[in-house]
Amino acid sequence: MGDGVGADRIAPDVSFEELVALMPPSVREVFPTTRWQIEKLWALDLKVEPIEVADLIWMFDLPLWQLNGERFKVTPNQVTATPMNFRPHYERVMEADLDFPIHLVAYRGRLVVLDGVHRLAKAHFLRRRWIEGKIATAAQLKECEAPPE
Repeated sequence: MGDGVGADRIAPDVSFEELVALMPPSVREVFPTTRWQIEKLWALDLKVEPIEVADLIWMFDLPLWQLNGERFKVTPNQVTATPMNFRPHYERVMEADLDFPIHLVAYRGRLVVLDGVHRLAKAHFLRRRWIEGKIATAAQLKECEAPPE
């Protein structure tokens, strides 16, 4: 859940602890609570491999995205069902670059997308069976930890 700018990313900055506290239980139970940094995740030397899109669409029911500055309010399924109600997210999905692999971690017995849900949604929208991904282990994700606040 990296940083960025855009109409769908206007929520105020919060500490990691505050972010975890804001997470609905459905989100908190599927993501590791390692305070990782996206730049460190991208810098890991991970091989690119095909990931089956169908194995990840369970995540589309989770409120992963924000709305009007409030985190965890929109699910990818809401965006695909009524794209004009969630135009900033829909635009990000459609502009997503599928040449850039998504990043995942194996957590609690299944793969979880750490970076690339908009790309995953685009791949699903285009009815692609596979998406390129890089899978980090829990130990590798720990290497991506941010320094204490």
